[in-house]
Amino acid sequence: MPVPCNCCYTGETGCALVGVQFTGVAETVPQAGWNPTNLALTIDGVTTATTNSGYTTTVGNTPSTTLRVEYTHTSPQNRVRGLKLWNQAGSVLTDADGLNHFTAEFYAGATLLTTQTFQGANGPGPTIHTLPLGLELTGVDRVVLRTLDKQIGGSVAPLWRELQLLTFETVFACRRGTTLEWYDQYGNLVANADVVACDQPTPFTTPTLTMNGSAFGDDPSGTAENMCNVVPAPSTATGWALAGSCYDPTAGAPSFTWNNVSTVEMSYGDNGNGQPSGAVFVSFTAAGFPTITWPTNLIGMDIGEQRLSNVFGGGHRARLTYVSGPPQSASSGTVRMNGGSTIAVHFNNVSAQPPIRFRLELLNT
Repeated sequence: MPVPCNCCYTGETGCALVGVQFTGVAETVPQAGWNPTNLALTIDGVTTATTNSGYTTTVGNTPSTTLRVEYTHTSPQNRVRGLKLWNQAGSVLTDADGLNHFTAEFYAGATLLTTQTFQGANGPGPTIHTLPLGLELTGVDRVVLRTLDKQIGGSVAPLWRELQLLTFETVFACRRGTTLEWYDQYGNLVANADVVACDQPTPFTTPTLTMNGSAFGDDPSGTAENMCNVVPAPSTATGWALAGSCYDPTAGAPSFTWNNVSTVEMSYGDNGNGQPSGAVFVSFTAAGFPTITWPTNLIGMDIGEQRLSNVFGGGHRARLTYVSGPPQSASSGTVRMNGGSTIAVHFNNVSAQPPIRFRLELLNT
């Protein structure tokens, strides 16, 4: 049992984001002017030592180009949510020589699962760098760092104390007197506020996700009824003209298709120019399944509200979150489920209201 012997185990378990030490680290591709120093110390689990570890370079204000640093784990890790970085550098541990921007490539064997750019911060404690949109990875045994640069500082940079995988794992409760404490499987103390129920649904990634629209067109202003700031960018956009960060419909039934996603997020509205936008309808289909359907709910969603779809494929649901926009009481209406697969947005016809931002997540039930 990972709890200390002087803390009475209660038998309770929960889950939390936990740092998992890598078992290996090596520079696999060098770069002139970038000199590794004590890279092995960045996987030793010691986060308070004062020995420099990372790189020394005079050119680190410009991101590295060919340099690659590979972190490995002998056992593939599941439920990986990102990275945990202790970025203290130098003898003070909070100075400005730490790792700044860096790109991380997550692998399962030879398969590249995802790539994400993070930004470190100096300070006495770790920083948590989660993958976007709740992405969770399975079978991660290698993370490659590239395009490194440094925080402000001299030639002894960029330095970092420790880098670990961030995973969603079981944690264990014990009681020390009247104080309840939680520990991960490695014996590390976990903050009580970080502990959540373990039965949260997990993301479901589909090879393709398609959003089909209807009733799109230019309202009286001629500039609204756009989908803006779409994350991630669609792999295919049919019936749209891209204008800056917005997709302007060129047809009444435009569509998006994304490859290998579990979550998408976007805003419906007016380019942020205060122009009115009318009612439109959207539906979503994951590869290999019928179009996702929803329980009928003709009450507009309120900010922060979430609704679950009907079960599809025998073990999946979609979850729609109303992220931001006008309140439920707005004259425009917000988002509602008209029955079947139809999601209605701004269903009270034309109204000059703030854009509606919503998120769709695919989940294993």
